[in-house]
Amino acid sequence: MLFKDIPGNEDVKKKLFEAVKKSRIAHAQLFLGGGGDAKLPLSLAFAQYLNCEQKANNESCNKCHSCQMYNTLSHPDLHLVFPVLKINNIKNPTSDNFVKNWREAVLENPYISLNEWYDYLGAKNKQGAIYKVEAQNIQKKTRLKNFEAAFRIFIVWMPERMNSITANKLLKLIEEPPKGTFFFLISENFDQLLPTITSRVQIVKIKKFSNNNIIKHLQTRYNTTKEKANKIAKIVSGNLSKAIYICKNML
Repeated sequence: MLFKDIPGNEDVKKKLFEAVKKSRIAHAQLFLGGGGDAKLPLSLAFAQYLNCEQKANNESCNKCHSCQMYNTLSHPDLHLVFPVLKINNIKNPTSDNFVKNWREAVLENPYISLNEWYDYLGAKNKQGAIYKVEAQNIQKKTRLKNFEAAFRIFIVWMPERMNSITANKLLKLIEEPPKGTFFFLISENFDQLLPTITSRVQIVKIKKFSNNNIIKHLQTRYNTTKEKANKIAKIVSGNLSKAIYICKNML
């Protein structure tokens, strides 16, 4: 994921670049926003930028080995954590059981919502969670050495889907991760997070997309006419995921 491909939030991008330049990158950051905004793409672009082998001032090179691995979300030092479902006869599901599906879903639509993710799995109204066994897996992974990158990064999508037991198991890690390890939490519901979690992270507030952001993105990425893009932008209230869905399936 490249910053240039993500509409809007130029102020956030600038702050992330400055943190790298000044070597003041918070080890635990909470990308906080609403549905269908840029919080997940920005966290992925930042992770790719941190490990890019030939980064420029404001972008990853998108050519080095690290970038190529990030382009498929398969870098061995990028760990993906997200809500999962108790389906397919999996007794204690973790993100590793569904990571192939999640990669496919996010690469198709990086602005994906939680309900869209459940639908992608054929959930049929089931609600997912980040279970206690996931926290145990994360703890195990942090005891290992990095495979090849300077930084090991955990993207934790929708941490509000952790229960208190899971969250408490991760408190110490989030507060004092091993050297070279970062946690990027991606959330839509600040009030559902434990105060002990939010007090340990740097908050990165993500703005919703403007109508112009959505219109330009639909025109550029999906070859949509300006008239159609404008009509969609007016009804989605800054939610790019909804805009993409309507663009593909309705108007």
